[in-house]
Amino acid sequence: MRIKRNAVWAMLLVSIAGGSYTAVTSAAEQAGMTPAGSIAWEPFFGGPLQIAKLWGDRDQGAYGMLLKMPAGFEAGSHAHTAAYHAINVQGTWLHTMDGQTKELPVGSFVTQPGMQFHNDACKGPDDCILFIQQDAKGDFIPAEKK
Repeated sequence: MRIKRNAVWAMLLVSIAGGSYTAVTSAAEQAGMTPAGSIAWEPFFGGPLQIAKLWGDRDQGAYGMLLKMPAGFEAGSHAHTAAYHAINVQGTWLHTMDGQTKELPVGSFVTQPGMQFHNDACKGPDDCILFIQQDAKGDFIPAEKK
């Protein structure tokens, strides 16, 4: 009986150690650096928005991305199922929440609660680039038109 119990403990420890090793090597394989000029942009929602995927998968769960809005662009009132955090990296971002519009220069930070309607616009003259991080799948829920 004791030999059987020790064998079970040994197998458990080997499986834990193996899992830990896999997690470490997976994290090491994901390490990297990308200079700003090498960031890959792709059309988002058919344009004119563009995104650069940094990590994760917006269609599956937690992710980080850059969102580029052209100068003069306005998203219109919308919500997202889950909260997000955003930092303005370039341009002058206009964010409207609870009926209040704030002009947010580079370095400004927003925490947008989930299911709260808001609007985003880029004042210009420069395009706006926002860093966006969300701990859940991303979505876009347009406000119903009256």
